[in-house]
Amino acid sequence: MGSGLLGTVGCGSAGPSEPEIRFVVPDGHPEAATITVVGVPSHYLPSRSESSAADWPSILRVTVAQDGDSASGVADAGLPPVTGSYRVTGSEIVFTPMFGFDAGLRYRAVFDGSKLPATRDAWKPAPLVAIVGLPKRELSPTTVVDRIYPTSDIVPENQLRLYVHFSAPMGRKGGLDYMRLLDSEGHEVKGAFLPLEAEFWNGDRTRYTVFFDPGRVKRGILPNEQMGRPLLAGRQYSLAISREWRDAEGQPLKDDFRRTFRVGPADEQPLHTSEWRIREPAAGSLDPLIVVFPEPLDQGLLMRALGVETAAGRSVAGDVATGGRETQWAFTPRAPWAENDYRLVALTILEDLAGNRIGRAFEVDQFEQVDRQAEPERITLPFRVAKE
Repeated sequence: MGSGLLGTVGCGSAGPSEPEIRFVVPDGHPEAATITVVGVPSHYLPSRSESSAADWPSILRVTVAQDGDSASGVADAGLPPVTGSYRVTGSEIVFTPMFGFDAGLRYRAVFDGSKLPATRDAWKPAPLVAIVGLPKRELSPTTVVDRIYPTSDIVPENQLRLYVHFSAPMGRKGGLDYMRLLDSEGHEVKGAFLPLEAEFWNGDRTRYTVFFDPGRVKRGILPNEQMGRPLLAGRQYSLAISREWRDAEGQPLKDDFRRTFRVGPADEQPLHTSEWRIREPAAGSLDPLIVVFPEPLDQGLLMRALGVETAAGRSVAGDVATGGRETQWAFTPRAPWAENDYRLVALTILEDLAGNRIGRAFEVDQFEQVDRQAEPERITLPFRVAKE
């Protein structure tokens, strides 16, 4: 075990033991660092049943340290405690943060042994205070914008989303502070993107979803009537991303990024599965099933709204990918295709670039009665895998 301790303070008064706060960093694994109080006599520590009911943040409180904080005082700045778990091991109390300690950030740990259930009448040690933390890592920026969907050079005037993919996990902050939509003269298009309190990241924070303000995109709504659409047909725009956007290591992007595209007419027609073309693989092969669409579809939804099952309704395991500038969907099975009847399953959440769904256009009149209960949750298209 190694120590990345920035500060340690022992007990200020004599007692049955001399506890101390330690910052414990397993060798080569800073993400597993813990704050540990050692030297507390075991008979003062809660039992397993008592431990689950203990008010741990009052016993061992961990907060982000403020400028000027030191281990010489115990004043509480009123900051919320760091979220984490507590456990008792032998004569140690171990705090493990839920998300790990951030490198370069200082933390303030206060241990008040008098708050332990068994010591409230027998032992009143002075509180211990320590300022601890992992050293800031000196890294060179390596993360880049890997790609942006849609990949087509032409998007419809009523485009709804963009997906920004990164080469490595990004930090927790969203991207609207680092993104600008520029017109052909380099002027920013104000109010193009929808500001959201929630940030739309995928699970490993390598994909960020950007929404054009639907109030401006959809006709007949006040923002659209007052400001018009962010994108206008026949014009050219650029999406500019600043390198100041930070990755999960706290580093800026390696470079600024810019993607230029042209805008075509608005797409206001629903999707029709009758226009899809299915290219069946051969039985006994691991060749992909290919589905070809007459227009680009939303890549993020394509990855989760299509699947394959047997004619008996059993799901077929496989891996999916998109191609042809999102006009193709490929399904590669994990076991060879059997000579059999199958079904392509399409969930009705699937959309094109303008938000049009299967059988329903995005630009449905807002006063038109739409019975969403009557919409099918999924649509199946049969196909057969045969021997060559």
